[in-house]
Amino acid sequence: MLQVTCTHCGLRILVPETVQGRQGVCFGCGTTLRVPIDRKSGGTQLAEFKAGERVADRYVIEAQIGRGGMGVVYKAHDVLVDEPVALKIMNMYMVRTQRGQNLFIKEAQIARRIPHINIVAVHDVSTTSEGVLYLTMELLQGRRLRDMLREHREQRRLVNVRFAIDITLQILSALQYAHRLVVHRDLKPENVMVLPGEKIKVLDFGLAMAVQEEPAESSPEGVEKPNQIAGTTAYASPEQKNGWAIDFRADLYTVGLVLYELLTLRTPVDQYVEVPRVRQDVAPSVLEILKKALETSRDDRWQSAAAFHRALSDAYNKAYRKQAPAAVSSAKGASVSTEKMVFLEGGRFLMGSNDVATAKPEFETEVEPFYIDKHPVTNEEYQKFVDETGAAEPKFWHDADFNGPDQPVVGVSFDEARAYAAWAGKRLPTEKQWEFAARGRENRQYPWGSIEPEATLSNFNDY
Repeated sequence: MLQVTCTHCGLRILVPETVQGRQGVCFGCGTTLRVPIDRKSGGTQLAEFKAGERVADRYVIEAQIGRGGMGVVYKAHDVLVDEPVALKIMNMYMVRTQRGQNLFIKEAQIARRIPHINIVAVHDVSTTSEGVLYLTMELLQGRRLRDMLREHREQRRLVNVRFAIDITLQILSALQYAHRLVVHRDLKPENVMVLPGEKIKVLDFGLAMAVQEEPAESSPEGVEKPNQIAGTTAYASPEQKNGWAIDFRADLYTVGLVLYELLTLRTPVDQYVEVPRVRQDVAPSVLEILKKALETSRDDRWQSAAAFHRALSDAYNKAYRKQAPAAVSSAKGASVSTEKMVFLEGGRFLMGSNDVATAKPEFETEVEPFYIDKHPVTNEEYQKFVDETGAAEPKFWHDADFNGPDQPVVGVSFDEARAYAAWAGKRLPTEKQWEFAARGRENRQYPWGSIEPEATLSNFNDY
């Protein structure tokens, strides 16, 4: 039996071990109680919460959004600051000793001190009065990289090389910043969230360390311990598997595994296959970088996230972002100059807007690479079209306020614009392409960024 003491009236109540972590009511005063978890017992009960319950008298549970070996994640509302958060309730059988708990809190506090655009923000870490260990993080809207890879695998559809390298570069950016204070130790696709616009956030920095430091004898019979390996075995570096001392190069090895999986859709537990046997569109320079990342000896690997990032970025730019050709072939096979056009790589981005009634709902979509003119068609350019085809002069053609040779042509109907594009060997951009060109994967509020309009940025207030 376990003893529970009411924090309100002091009544001591004996309850069976099978109700550890559950909520109840004090027999004396009616105060809501949660039965603490006895870290010395051999049970496997995990503290779970229902919608509407409060944790630490601050976080109101809304829904469970994730579950794993280290605990359960809930969407919750922080009533103190009035904002949504992700609340992670730790599995106390992964961190059973007081030393393990203290180390977990220390590592989580370190994670709070590494604010970075590619690292999930940790807000709070503590224990409840009932002994439940928890931490809160920013609530993310996106998908785990694991789910995305699983979807591609089920559809037998390889990941675009651009996407694979972009995701890897963002992970390396996070590590470059974090390695000043902490080694992750448990990188894997499950710990990478892909947000709208192909932005990523790395989760759970340093949390595996607390599990690693738990002595094996503290595990109750029947409860699996991670064999003193900090992190998931499949994605662990050779030195982690051998129980050797860990440094940041262990993380870089795992990044290599993640990049390999992005390119081949094969996990570390699958039979290893050379990348060129899976696909032929990966540049040799990228393959050399991947090979170095996966060296067994850490002395032969990349020696920093910065060096890894720099080499991969340079290789991609040289192999894939070549100078735009002087001309491309149109749909009719004619040569079309790209001199005044820009090449956009495409990708996933947010389209629409929940703030504008006619643009609802906002949703994520994907666009293929495309060219688009840098500038609007001028009156001088349109004049050539009129002269060669006998097309009608557009409205305002003779209006002195609008007919300067370098001014954008105005008063053109949709059909006239389509005819001009066909004459030029091009076509009008689709709505998806037009919005991507304006907003990009960064989800810019305006084509120039998120700065409010003013006369130096756009035609504004009659200027």
